[in-house]
Amino acid sequence: MEIREKIKNWLNRVSDFLGLNIAYIIKGGSALTLNNFFSVAANFALAFFFARLLPKEIYGTYSYILAWISVLGIFALPGMDTAVIQSVARGFESSLVLGLKKKMRYGIWGTLAALLIGGYYLYNGSQILATVFFVSAIFIPFLNSFQIYNAYLVGKKEFKTLAFYGITGQIFTALVLIAAIYLTNNIVYIISTYIFANILPNIFFFIKTKIKAAKTPLQNDPGILAYAKHLSLINVISMVTPYIDQFLAFHFLGPANLATYALATAPPEQIKGLLKGLSDLALPKFSERSEGELKKTMTKKIIILSVFVALVIGIYIVLAPLFYKIVFPRYVDAVFLSQIFALSILNAPPTLIMGALSAHKKIKKLYLFNIISPLFQILAMVILTPLYGLMGLVMARIIGRTLNSFLALGIYYGR
Repeated sequence: MEIREKIKNWLNRVSDFLGLNIAYIIKGGSALTLNNFFSVAANFALAFFFARLLPKEIYGTYSYILAWISVLGIFALPGMDTAVIQSVARGFESSLVLGLKKKMRYGIWGTLAALLIGGYYLYNGSQILATVFFVSAIFIPFLNSFQIYNAYLVGKKEFKTLAFYGITGQIFTALVLIAAIYLTNNIVYIISTYIFANILPNIFFFIKTKIKAAKTPLQNDPGILAYAKHLSLINVISMVTPYIDQFLAFHFLGPANLATYALATAPPEQIKGLLKGLSDLALPKFSERSEGELKKTMTKKIIILSVFVALVIGIYIVLAPLFYKIVFPRYVDAVFLSQIFALSILNAPPTLIMGALSAHKKIKKLYLFNIISPLFQILAMVILTPLYGLMGLVMARIIGRTLNSFLALGIYYGR
């Protein structure tokens, strides 16, 4: 008991010095870190088998179609996830079901968009791509909507349950997809498998979460839909921007070069994805604290996280050549691109600011950030990709993310 008290007192002193709630991070962070670790492992396994079993052209086409499916998800009120986290953290349990209904209703527009894209490819003689989009159109509202259970669990700070569901779903999806690419290299079958392997666990875990939520008194949050619409509209450009690079690589450089680009950016993106757990941990806490309190400690949080990220990047740059030689021998031409792209992770820490702005519903500031920043990155990619190929695309991503950091700091600390 005495040892426990000493540890507790030590954690409290460290928390006061760093401006971080270390006990909270350890309690929730261990679960989310485990979840993110399995996510990285699952994505790594998929990349490993895709890179070894499929031709570059098929892998590039797969990446292109998944980019479109992700973009079409913007119709399913993506801002509803953040709105549900914020709402549930304030005690509005019924936001889970409301969030699902609204996401599915608006997701139908994604179905219509997929049908139009499929019609475009059919008209231009690309029957395979047309078939893929027609199949995807049916399931797009379901693919994005049932994941709302994640937002509910984050809002309730049930990080262990969230981690368990996430890990189970990732393992299931990875195993099913790996089995599919062992059996076929038909892109229609592979994409169809991807869709079902994602939808089925999400439906199952949503039902389990709904049963648990039904045991608590239900209260309606009258402002959640309006807030979700604002957040969704705010994030339209910023949600599309991460996939513009894949569209440009596919159309200007071809599917084989897109495969190289996808393998070059995948490891740094997975490293960056590990930091997402901190944002998930932070949002419920940010919702409970005043804006003034957050501003007093935000700079210190960003500096500490930046130092940690810089160390991780340095280790990755040193190990990248050996990593690609062993794991992705057919993609050793991606090593230098990957090392350069890893520098973009340095701009991840200031994204904590976006969590603070969302938690306190700073609509105008969120609009400003999510319009200026993505537009600049899109412009940089459109200019540099045709001129310098894959290196131009990588440099445009780094430039865009650097602007993101300075813009976030300026907006948050400005008046």
